[in-house]
Amino acid sequence: MGASKTSPVHGGASVYTIGMLMDPALGRVIERCRDGDRDAFEEVVDRYGLQLLRTARLILRDQALAEDAVQETFLRAWQRMGSLRDEDPGPWLNRIAMNESISAYRRRHRFQALTERFGRFGGGQHEVSSEQRLDLAHALDRLTTEQRAAVALHYYQDLSVEDTAKALRVPVDTMKSRLKTALRRLRDLTGSEEIPA
Repeated sequence: MGASKTSPVHGGASVYTIGMLMDPALGRVIERCRDGDRDAFEEVVDRYGLQLLRTARLILRDQALAEDAVQETFLRAWQRMGSLRDEDPGPWLNRIAMNESISAYRRRHRFQALTERFGRFGGGQHEVSSEQRLDLAHALDRLTTEQRAAVALHYYQDLSVEDTAKALRVPVDTMKSRLKTALRRLRDLTGSEEIPA
């Protein structure tokens, strides 16, 4: 990540933070970021990228997912740079990285719960291949819009049945029925009933 770049935020005895306050060199880099300077933001990425990747890996236990979470972290940080006060951005970036990692973890485990729930990839299998993901994606495309919305909110966005019902403005019993019908349809579409339990 550009360790060879000459940058006011890389290495050197002059770059230290005292408590939560930024040193003047880092403060100037952050000011340039607030002004939309992408080169300055690249310096922030170079300085904090490895630290955030370690945080994401600890939570996700998966290198590719951790890298995705860090990319999303920096995207969100760039969009919200104006909200950063005059303090070391490290803790702020770490909070964003932790939230992104936890969200990615929940999405992944919701997907696994969904696939195990309708039986297609059950049997204690922990990893889901890209071919199986594609199989599920095609099956999801065949659901009604209402069923797809219910599945997406409940299994992918980690909402409870009650919250999913509220979001879609339907009674809870209707939502339970909709999810049950959607799961049955997914089983049919993926041929899971032909797979021995």
